[in-house]
Formats: sequence, structure tokens, C-alpha cells
Amino acid sequence: MTEPSRNRVGTTEKSFTILEFLQREDGAGVTEVATALGMSKSTVHSHLTTLVDCGYVTHHDRQYHVSTKLLRLGGRLRDQSPLYQAARIEMKSLATETDGVVRLYLKEGDDATMIAEEGYYPGVRERHLGERTPLSESIAGPVMLVEYERAGEDDEGGDDRTAAGDIPEIADDVRDRFDRIRRRGYAVEPGPEGSDRTFAGALSRRDGTVIGALTVTVPGEVGSPLSAGDQLLETVERIELSLTSWYDSRSTFSPKHSWHGHFK
Repeated sequence: MTEPSRNRVGTTEKSFTILEFLQREDGAGVTEVATALGMSKSTVHSHLTTLVDCGYVTHHDRQYHVSTKLLRLGGRLRDQSPLYQAARIEMKSLATETDGVVRLYLKEGDDATMIAEEGYYPGVRERHLGERTPLSESIAGPVMLVEYERAGEDDEGGDDRTAAGDIPEIADDVRDRFDRIRRRGYAVEPGPEGSDRTFAGALSRRDGTVIGALTVTVPGEVGSPLSAGDQLLETVERIELSLTSWYDSRSTFSPKHSWHGHFK
């Protein structure tokens, strides 16, 4: 887990804590926020007033709610992502071919963030865009960690792609699972016979650095769910090929582009 910065600004942290509380509670009043977060009413009111003035919170009938401004910011960032641009059409095709739900995850530090979804079937577990899950708790996590570890093993040049401290310690009891992922090329979320199955494949830059993962969840009644894993791998290969084309034409992008750090 990433260590907290020593330069954290308490006021900013409080504003985001309030924002996250409003999101979890689907809105709240000053007293409710103050009581839940252990802050004074005057402090909460000052933060909320500032957030309203900046457009991140709305105020109606003494209730405060998170506005759509964060959605606009995150949506624009997602839409500019080369990973999303390369994956979105392929995701639709995979969802149609498997009758499943396809999700795209971006690796952000020790978390996997869902940035796109295609497909639907009744009873599928709901996920939300922007939802962040620790790699250790996500189906996308193991497959990314396997590829990340592999990149570290192959990295003899000493560059900063996979610094030793960035690769989490892997317990012996999960080593066998990682070996199975290496052999298959994808991860499978375990479950009872006949239940929904989720498959995950890592997405890497052309230098081997893991940038995200693609998953497909298929209904338990699908005739041969394991074939979804092979279809997933084919889709991953096509997405990575599209990303390679982006690398080859990246001179058209500004070095200050917000995604440059992920894909340079």
C-alpha cells in the first residue's frame, strides 16, 4: 500500500472526506455530516459552501449532494485515454460474442479502477464506473500482478518500469494460482459449478508494463464458459495491437497530455 504523503493538506483532505460522505449517503445536511465525521458544524458549512461555489456540490432544501462536475472531469479523462479508445469497440464485440458483461480496468497504484463496461444480463453483479478496488481484492488484480512480476523478472536493464519496491510480496498460498494464470494467460474467478464465471486478462504497454485489465463475466448457463477465456485473450491481443499503433503515432500528442505518463 502506498504510504501517505508527508505534505498532505488537512483542509483539502477534509473537503474530499465530505465529498465522499455525501456520495455514500446520497446527500446529507450540515448536522448529519458534522456528526458522522466528527467535525464542527461551522467547519462543515464552510467546506460545503466552498464546494457549492466551485460546482462540485449542489444545495437544495438544506440537503447537499455531489454534482455531476466530477463525472464530467473523469469522463473527459477516460474518453481521452488511449486504453479506452483502443478497447471500447472490442469490448462491445466481446460482450456480444459471449453474452456476458465486459469491464475495463485501469491500474492506478495498488488499485484497479473500472473505467468502462459493456453488456448486461439479469442477475449480474453491479459495478460502478470509477469504482476502485485493491488489486488483492479484485479479479483483475492477480492477472495484473502476474504480468507485473513477469516484467520485473525480464527487466535486466534497471529502468524504472518495475522497481523492486513496487511489486507486492506474494504469499506461498497464492503462488500456485499465479502459476495457473501464467499457463492459461488469464485468471478465473472461482465459484460453484453452474455459477457465473469471470475471466480476466492483463493489458500491457509494448515494453511489458501492465496498465490495466479486461474482464468478461458470463452466465452460469452458458454452454462452454471456458471458451470465454480464449475469446478474452484474443480480444486482449487486438487491444494491445491497437495500443502499439498509438505508440507509433504518439508524436501527434502533446507530452503534457494527461495520459502521457501512463502510456509513454
